Amino acid sequence: THIENIQKRNYVELIPGRKLKPSKLGLVLAQGYHLIDNSLVLPKIRSDIEGQCDKIAKGVADKDDVVVKAIELFSAKFNHFVDNINKMDVLFGCSFAQLQDVGKPFTRCGLTRKYLQFIAGPPPRLYNKTTEIVYPLPIGGEVKQWTGRHCPLCTFELCLYSVGAPRRTFPLCPNCYNNPRPEFGPQPGEEDAAASKPGDEEDEAKERSIRRMAGKNMVRECPHPDKHPLIEEMTVSPDPESDGVLILDPQLGPKWRLVSTREPITVYLPKSVEKVTILDRKDDILNCHMLSIEFKEGQSPIEGKNKYISCFAIDEVMQGLVRVHHGDERLKASSSGGRGRGRGRVCGRGRGDRR
Repeated sequence: THIENIQKRNYVELIPGRKLKPSKLGLVLAQGYHLIDNSLVLPKIRSDIEGQCDKIAKGVADKDDVVVKAIELFSAKFNHFVDNINKMDVLFGCSFAQLQDVGKPFTRCGLTRKYLQFIAGPPPRLYNKTTEIVYPLPIGGEVKQWTGRHCPLCTFELCLYSVGAPRRTFPLCPNCYNNPRPEFGPQPGEEDAAASKPGDEEDEAKERSIRRMAGKNMVRECPHPDKHPLIEEMTVSPDPESDGVLILDPQLGPKWRLVSTREPITVYLPKSVEKVTILDRKDDILNCHMLSIEFKEGQSPIEGKNKYISCFAIDEVMQGLVRVHHGDERLKASSSGGRGRGRGRVCGRGRGDRR
């Protein structure tokens, strides 16, 4: 019988009360089938075949036609599964590796409140031992802990994601990164997502999930869209160099800086700054958060003001005090490398307005 088969194959175990409990192997296989082709797990295809058999019995459908179509269907599914069988490696690697050796408690899951294990990979990922769920992380940067901060959408504990040289750091929610919401805009690292044809959204979402699982998404920018609430609450100015925005670096002081979400641009605030706070108050036109800037005692560059409120996007005083670094030094002397350092305005009327 079916039950005997799945017991012999160690997919389930019989527990008191004549109940079946999925084994770790069974859970991983089911998740792998869902990832590659969820119809292999869900009952719809079996139900459709039984419906065709009923039609044959009633003389409504021809047996040979039904058999040919069924063979074509399962042949296509088999070929698709074979082509993507390596996508299960990540799931098996997480479930059957010695996690006490290769993983360490990193952040808390917003669903179970259990710690997710960080596995350096490649590819890097977070793993929930309780639910057997894997959360692939972006590659191309460094993931760090950010203890105690939670995503305003899903309550998952946040990480920090740093890229480039000098380092630009962004908040990272492992759940939102793997389950992006279309209303926030295209997911960074998935430029082809906008090319989805009508009706193919489900297949495209599955393909993006597979790419993430295989570690194929190189992300050298903020891992979330600019309209994600996590980024919006840190936005202090549009970025005139790109379609992105400037946010306050979440690592904060003592080197206070703003970073662009889409381009390798770092805006260093004066060394005399002691503390910067993002205010709830926003500019009415640009919809960017205001900044409260506190200077060290006796070192304020703004005469008579140790505490200063700024809308950085239109504040010519603060823009005249910052130091701007363009580009990524890791690109060295290539034509796409950085343009070095400079002082002066980063916002305002456009590129020609920068000193």
